[in-house]
Amino acid sequence: MVFEMFFVRQAYTQILAHELKKTVRMLHAFPVERFDAREPDCGASARELALGFVARVRRIHEIAYGPGTHLVRTRVPSRGEILLALESAFLGAHSALATLPAARWQEVIPAPIGLPTLRQARRGELLWLSLRELIRHSRHFALHVRSVTHGGGAKTLVGSKPQAAATPEPVVGELAFGA
Repeated sequence: MVFEMFFVRQAYTQILAHELKKTVRMLHAFPVERFDAREPDCGASARELALGFVARVRRIHEIAYGPGTHLVRTRVPSRGEILLALESAFLGAHSALATLPAARWQEVIPAPIGLPTLRQARRGELLWLSLRELIRHSRHFALHVRSVTHGGGAKTLVGSKPQAAATPEPVVGELAFGA
């Protein structure tokens, strides 16, 4: 049974905020010229994985608040547009979680599409499952970031350690550019 207490909601929102910060740092670290490149072992580009973050944070918002309307774009969004959509999805999820009454954490609701083999569950359980799915997706994207930024290529996605970059960053005086 899921009982919502203040510290549970606070822990949930802190973990969600931490994951969002990590995600934004990873998206900024990913080279723009490789944003549409597909890794051989995965088949998904960084842009598709970034849009997956937006979808997962929106799912958390929908569980907390209810289904909403989201703009559907037909063209390929830029990295800036993805970051903006991610931030606005987070703000919606965060405000929905902040205003969610304690009794609603125990409500049984239909499970959103994409959660494994559940037709319905308590809202609190669905929120934690969705957060776990966001963290899993973040770890997947981190493998892509490591393989591209550390020069490991596709070997990083199958488990070998990333190799150091072949050329060091240029140093002028005491400052390193790109640090």
